[in-house]
Amino acid sequence: MASAPRRTSYRPPATARLRIWSAARWSVVALLVMLLLPPLLLPLLTGHRLVVVDGGSMVPTYQPGDVLLTAPPTGDDLEVGRIVLVGTPPTSYVHRVIEVDDEKAPTRARLKGDANAVPDPGWVTEGDVSAVPVARITGAAAVLLRGISTAPGNVILAALMVGLALLPIRIRTTVPDTTKGTP
Repeated sequence: MASAPRRTSYRPPATARLRIWSAARWSVVALLVMLLLPPLLLPLLTGHRLVVVDGGSMVPTYQPGDVLLTAPPTGDDLEVGRIVLVGTPPTSYVHRVIEVDDEKAPTRARLKGDANAVPDPGWVTEGDVSAVPVARITGAAAVLLRGISTAPGNVILAALMVGLALLPIRIRTTVPDTTKGTP
């Protein structure tokens, strides 16, 4: 009685598997480079930078954990309704301009967080404005940007990139045993 032919699954040759693995590996390395470089190069090339919202004073406009893409100040950013970043990290904050006094030089403005009941004490001038938000990043993208924008995140990404780039790829081959069958 003849048995049914045994079915085998297709398995590409070793060189094809090697090419597939190599392409996948270099694709991951390229993705890691694309994740690592923009936050590092953005301030150098364009003056834009990423700022993480860490308080609730601008809710509902900005939520804690949102990442803001900010542009350098233009010198005429103190307009009623405009949101500005004042100060330098770690004491910087983002608030909305609610009043402008341009009666005397320099022009000054009063700020207030959208969630705050009262305006900020004191006034700010154009010289106090360190950046202006131009985009808001939320959700999973914000989580990813917060992670890779930190020193530990950069180290982890760089280590993954270098590790994958240096990972040796070998084809496992079997050497035929020529000693069998010979007296």
